[in-house]
Amino acid sequence: SIRKQMFFGEVKTVSSLGGILSSSIEIYKNKNKIKISKGTVINKNLLDLLLLNNVESIKCAKLDDDEIDENSAVHEISKKIITSKKSNIKIQEPKNGRCNLVSSVDGIIVFEPNQLFSINSITQDIGIASLKPFSKVKKNQIIASIKAIPFGIKKKHLQNIINISQNCFKILPFQKKNIHLIQTTNKNTREKILEKTFEVTKERLSSCGIDQIIQKKCSHEIKSICLELNESINENADIILIFGTSAICDINDIIPQSIKEIKGKILRLGMPVEPGNLILLADVKLSKKNISIIGMPGCAKSRKENGFDWILWRKLCNLKITSEDINHMGSGGLL
Repeated sequence: SIRKQMFFGEVKTVSSLGGILSSSIEIYKNKNKIKISKGTVINKNLLDLLLLNNVESIKCAKLDDDEIDENSAVHEISKKIITSKKSNIKIQEPKNGRCNLVSSVDGIIVFEPNQLFSINSITQDIGIASLKPFSKVKKNQIIASIKAIPFGIKKKHLQNIINISQNCFKILPFQKKNIHLIQTTNKNTREKILEKTFEVTKERLSSCGIDQIIQKKCSHEIKSICLELNESINENADIILIFGTSAICDINDIIPQSIKEIKGKILRLGMPVEPGNLILLADVKLSKKNISIIGMPGCAKSRKENGFDWILWRKLCNLKITSEDINHMGSGGLL
């Protein structure tokens, strides 16, 4: 007769063949104590060993014909949930109903939260936890974990999950970029502050695989800044970072004015991230490429993660950043 539901409970050991152990158990084998792990399928050898140890009954699960075991289920989902083309993600061997996804590069994790929500909404028997979208990840870091809650998953649930899991996760690798840092000064600027900003910026970029940065200094006035900007453009910079001796607090301030002067376009001033709200995003369109300009907020002097990192990481992965993207950052933007 066909069982309609997974059995879970105590059974006489003699009739436990094919059952799945619901908890680990210690028994003797040739006078040595051995541990049999939770989730082990009871085969003929184990059955004989249990009886030899006078284990008369055992708690286990028995799958019905409509179910697939936990490890096969999470492995099937894992194969589909990563982007079919270059996902930069490796799948670890499933164990105890869990399958981890691991990044094979340094970069950022990209996925649609609504898609993950839909996958997790199909059944409470599968739980998929991931890092937050656009989080920075290191090579070999676990970026998501797929877990089966019971020992068996209904085949129809598994199929539904697979259908909407396609191409959910991918890692965008950091690209090598030519980065220029312009720091502006006035008569009160302390050399020590400039050095610290340079060192911290160098560390930031180094953690993203960029080991070279060109530094420039000039006085905090439109003419000098334009001169440095034009020079960096001629030197084929991909991203120009500007750290002003005073924060940019208006669209008509010195730094945005300088950018407009060289025919740059201001894309955004300010963002709903704290610290980091006084950031400026601009670009300069050339015939062959687009150069990004980031007016750095004061918090970029700190090594702690802040709004500047969120923008920088995306720029280093060639991601376009819209005003809408920045508005979304407000949720969880208090760091």
